[in-house]
Amino acid sequence: MDHLSWRVEDYTTRDGESYVEAFLDQLPAKAAEKIMRDIELLERFGPRWGHPHVDYFKKHDLYELRIKHSSNIYRIFFFKDDETLLLLTHGFHKKSSKTPLREIQFAIKIKKDWLDRKEN
Repeated sequence: MDHLSWRVEDYTTRDGESYVEAFLDQLPAKAAEKIMRDIELLERFGPRWGHPHVDYFKKHDLYELRIKHSSNIYRIFFFKDDETLLLLTHGFHKKSSKTPLREIQFAIKIKKDWLDRKEN
């Protein structure tokens, strides 16, 4: 389906905490601004933005927004909740060539929680 735009939202815990907001708050201002600009572009292009900006983890039905700022590499996981909603799970500073398994597992846990809460 071709979209004019996507809705991009942050996952929030039952207590109202956003892992993406917490991640952005601890970054230098210019890095956070770059990430916010890329999130705005994600709203426009969605997952079809493609590599090198978006990667898809087919096994887990998860995507990662890939951001490079200066010499730093950042990632934000997200998934499609419906035909127009992209839900951001959390972000992290990538320091190795492979995406750490713990980050993938955390995104899976968040996705499961979101879908469970949505059903109830």
